[in-house]
Amino acid sequence: MYILKNEFIWITLILVGLFFSSATPYSEQSIVSPLERFEWGWAEPMLGNVDFDYAGDPVSLETKGTVGLIEFLIRKAAHFTVFFVLGALFVKAVSRTRIHAGLTLLFAWALATTVGVYDEFHQSLTPERTPLIQDVVLDSFGALCGVVLLGGLYLVKRRKRKSRSSYMMTR
Repeated sequence: MYILKNEFIWITLILVGLFFSSATPYSEQSIVSPLERFEWGWAEPMLGNVDFDYAGDPVSLETKGTVGLIEFLIRKAAHFTVFFVLGALFVKAVSRTRIHAGLTLLFAWALATTVGVYDEFHQSLTPERTPLIQDVVLDSFGALCGVVLLGGLYLVKRRKRKSRSSYMMTR
């Protein structure tokens, strides 16, 4: 049970995972082939509305095809999700310092964003990988959401627990 409660273990696992992921060329981590095994016709009506630019490249069903668009969305959702979790874990780790809650949230977000910057830099050293400022922004936004939503809830819960225990001690 200790492993589930220790945020430092989870932060380390995420950082190691990011390191190896960033060091892997795209051709070795592409999920296009496995995705091509499925019939995606049912998703095309929903995907037909997707049309935007990402890092100067058009992203749509027409430009990427069904499987290419699905892979793109999965990869970007992974960016957001990993940094969402990382941001929340950093809140828990930084809160051990007992600094003000607002500074805890800010510092946790800054740490996660810094990890995103270094992750993209690491990708620049890897063949077939392209570092993108848009990915740093996506990572930073995911971290911000994790910091505010999960981290904020953690701090509120911790504060209530402390005030309840101090109330019980004064009685």
